[in-house]
Amino acid sequence: MASPVQIVLNPNNFSEDRDKPGGGGPKTDFFLDDDIGFVAHRQNILKQLADVTAGLQRQAPAFGPVGFVKVILRRKAWAKSHRPLHALFSERRTRLVGNLDLGELIVEATPQALAEIAAEVARAEDHTQRRFNERTKRMEAVPTPRRSETGAIESVELYGAGDRRQFDLDQAVVWLSNPKTGGQYEVELFEIPPVPANYDIAGFRRQLFESFTAGLQGLGTGLDVHALPRRTANEQPTYAVRLEQSAQPPIVRMLPSVGERGRELAPFDQNHDRHARLVKFLESHPLVKKIELPGIIVRSEGVVRTRPQTAAIQQRDRAKAWPRVGVIDGGISDAALGDWVVGRWDPLAAQDMDPGHGTFIGGILVAGSALNGPQTSTDADGVELYDVAVYPNSDSAFATYYRDLTGFLDEVENAVAEAKAQHGVRVFNFSMNVQVLVSAGRYSKVASRLDYIADTHDVLIFISAGNLNANAGRPEWPATPDMALQLMAASQNDGILVPAESARNVSVGALNPAGLGAYSVDHAPARYSRRGPGLRALVKPDFAFIGGSGTPMQPLGHGLYSVAPNGSLVDGCGTSYATPFIAKQAAILDSEIEGDVSRETLIALLTHHAQYPLPVSHKTLNVIARQLCGHGMTAPIASVLEGSDHQITLVFASRLEKDRQMNFRFSWPSCLVGPGNACSGSARLTLVSSPPLDQRFGAEFTRINVEAALQQEQISRTGEVSWKGQLKPLYLPPSGIEHPYEAERVEHGMKWSPVKTSGTTMPKGRGASTNWRLVVSYLSRTDNSEMPDEGVPFTAILTISDPTMEQPVFQVMRQQLLQSVQIADIRTAARVVSRI
Repeated sequence: MASPVQIVLNPNNFSEDRDKPGGGGPKTDFFLDDDIGFVAHRQNILKQLADVTAGLQRQAPAFGPVGFVKVILRRKAWAKSHRPLHALFSERRTRLVGNLDLGELIVEATPQALAEIAAEVARAEDHTQRRFNERTKRMEAVPTPRRSETGAIESVELYGAGDRRQFDLDQAVVWLSNPKTGGQYEVELFEIPPVPANYDIAGFRRQLFESFTAGLQGLGTGLDVHALPRRTANEQPTYAVRLEQSAQPPIVRMLPSVGERGRELAPFDQNHDRHARLVKFLESHPLVKKIELPGIIVRSEGVVRTRPQTAAIQQRDRAKAWPRVGVIDGGISDAALGDWVVGRWDPLAAQDMDPGHGTFIGGILVAGSALNGPQTSTDADGVELYDVAVYPNSDSAFATYYRDLTGFLDEVENAVAEAKAQHGVRVFNFSMNVQVLVSAGRYSKVASRLDYIADTHDVLIFISAGNLNANAGRPEWPATPDMALQLMAASQNDGILVPAESARNVSVGALNPAGLGAYSVDHAPARYSRRGPGLRALVKPDFAFIGGSGTPMQPLGHGLYSVAPNGSLVDGCGTSYATPFIAKQAAILDSEIEGDVSRETLIALLTHHAQYPLPVSHKTLNVIARQLCGHGMTAPIASVLEGSDHQITLVFASRLEKDRQMNFRFSWPSCLVGPGNACSGSARLTLVSSPPLDQRFGAEFTRINVEAALQQEQISRTGEVSWKGQLKPLYLPPSGIEHPYEAERVEHGMKWSPVKTSGTTMPKGRGASTNWRLVVSYLSRTDNSEMPDEGVPFTAILTISDPTMEQPVFQVMRQQLLQSVQIADIRTAARVVSRI
């Protein structure tokens, strides 16, 4: 019997005041009963503070008294409640300006402020203090805030040249000689300097700003500095700094100006000495946060081989409504797929186009199931294409059209806006990457820009995880889990590429096709597919799908088939070619569900039904599986929208508002309730949210953590009611150990991740109550001011099922819910509800 996914039509009816997070209890003593160790640690922190103070005093004559300091926390102190921002680095003394990696804070400070902090550290008590707790009837540690916060600090360091630059100067000159870079360094500042007319109100920062602009001017002729556009207040202010072969006086524009991108550029200056002077100044100036080389964007080129036959592509029925996908690439061939192209954005001249890659992707979208068979895909073929032909066929052409990566992304955003407005396209395929590995502690500007595009235009972009070079690919996946662990342990430099760490969009890795032979393990991670997670606290790539085998085998070749620009059948491999399969699924979902489907719901539906392929399903491979496959291989859309009669799936699409939470109470399906009200069956919960993002805070760029918990009522012997969470995060390492510290919650429990999955199976029944509740709430990084006025959109999907496939869970629970809850088939719910 068909059992369609049900959406709860009135989730706002279950909104209530938020349970305030804990943290009001005693502070943590990180040197409990280790007083000798604490005294030594305190002396070490005092010495570090003195060293940092001396460093600020040395730089004061040139740059003024203000500087920036790294406060690195011990791993056990990453939690919000442990941070030394109250007794020590308080707002009165310092200003928190950002983060690097997790637990690495950057504060603005002066020698006077550090002296005050050192005095507080010195006053921290030598000995562990305890007090009797009347409630627990135990003696408990009660350190002062000074001792607790001092113990939370691992080290204090001056933010220096090594933090600002990580590239080799000789390599930089070669890199910037590539015309796709624009020949310019990208320099992030901690703060935007005011116009000189306002220096009088800059206070002790005045010399910091004056010395920076004067220092740039002093570098001589042929220097161009201009501000790159900031689209949100949370973007780190960034400047393009370029050395030119020119006698023109230095141009230093600290505020964005109109028309600077139209100026004809002088030739790039490769003089090593000039670059050395520039970089030395930038890395020594305290206002500078980062000096980076611009990214070079490339397509995730896979290997393609032409076959002797013509690809069979169905004709488009123009009277039918089809799903639509925009293909951001180098063009789609009219000869092969022109019948399916409904619009184009094509700034490129014909001689600058290279339609091979985009046509292969388009062929998968239009006819991927027919060309590859049910072992690869069973989703219905037929997707209308919007051709975003923006990637030219040479580096020189790229520089001519866009000057640099920023100009290219501007063009992409214009195309996306046009496709959405004129043709209703919401799903886009972006099988391109920047030639930079994702950093564990840095949210890249390119990912941030794509996330901005997704938010601004309400679209969803599918991004390839990136390919290893043919010479750097791993061996084919081995036959046993132990050998697989050894293989991955030996693999190096195989991390995902920027912008696959995008937080609003979806990145995709690649799997082997089935049926190629014993040497190629069916549905194993492809040998070229890069692995995540890259940026901490995210699951990346999000999914994996068939992308072709990295080792071609006769007679099937790479085992993944599409169409060439001339209409010929081709086989190939690459994460580029896995990505459109899942983009197609999202477009089908968007098409089959009436109304405007939120991006959170589209991602949640794909995530909720994803499963690890068999080669990585062994419990010892949990971590490896997540790195290579994310949440797994997505399921056919027919099974996503309809389940069996032995399960029910509920969708909650709503917003969390400030100081509010969702609390949905319900009774467990009566057919799964046994003696003593013990509840059996399985439950799976997926949560997808769009919290505010702030690039300035590095690995802590997600500023709101949205959590969902499925809880069962507990009644004590005295009749006191409490609620116990019954789900555990999926994809944990094989361990029964709880994760009490923030570090473990981030690494294994996906705290702060916008996408979370959890589940449980209760074959023998659990608890003694049929009363359950689904709670969705939030926690902010610092205070409640980070919660947007419009709230945080989220979608939660809950499936309750009978693993024995015997009980009529759908009918039983649906009847129970209809007594108090408005629910409907998700595909037609738009007739009665606005948000899905």
